Amino acid sequence: MNLDFLLDGIRPVDLRSVRWPGKLNLLVTAPHPDDFDAIGVTLRYLADQGHDLHVLVAETGSGIDKVYGAGMTQVDRTRLRVMEQTGSFRFFGLPKEHYRFLALANADDDQVADTAENRKVLEELVREIRPDMLFMPHGNDTNRAHRAMYAMMKTIAASVEWPVAMMMNSDVKTVEMKKDFYLAFDDRQAQWKSRLLRYHDSQHQRNLRDRGYGFDDRVLGLNRRTASGLGIGLPYAASFELELYR
Repeated sequence: MNLDFLLDGIRPVDLRSVRWPGKLNLLVTAPHPDDFDAIGVTLRYLADQGHDLHVLVAETGSGIDKVYGAGMTQVDRTRLRVMEQTGSFRFFGLPKEHYRFLALANADDDQVADTAENRKVLEELVREIRPDMLFMPHGNDTNRAHRAMYAMMKTIAASVEWPVAMMMNSDVKTVEMKKDFYLAFDDRQAQWKSRLLRYHDSQHQRNLRDRGYGFDDRVLGLNRRTASGLGIGLPYAASFELELYR
């Protein structure tokens, strides 16, 4: 599919104003369980527009603190985070055949590593799913796994034989990025997103202990700051930077 339509409009472009040329194949490549949920309202909007949504999640037990994970093995922690994400997918309404958990090679911090082996696994799946658009956290980020997933997917997107649009989303750990697109949403949709994020109870409880507010408040706080910076009418927004490979 020709993706040049994504270059139209004055930046940043409201995703609700995009005139889609047809049904697109969308793939989220999540370096952690919960990266999907960080852009859940946007993904729900795109799925409601009829686009086909697939998700690949790198397995990890990272992010579970010593209090929540007391007595857990590494396998237990990974299994818990997979269970949390599975619950989130069910709440979202994503069919089971549209998501996969990947036991990729992880670095010493138990987060996905940028390796030739992992790139091969991801490229095989990209070629199987054949996405038009890829969604992932931005590469200009303090989180090493975010950077690793971005680097691998950038290489893959540049190597396949069809046009691919990479859409990197802002995250609380993003250092800096361009805002090419945004998806604004209201309080009702924010409440739905809060419920989605609360499925990651291990992350929610850690945030309550370490920061004094929940995981959902942390993510929605970023969405509020994004909307304020954009000067739009709605109180929340997710933002994305585009890289187009054709």
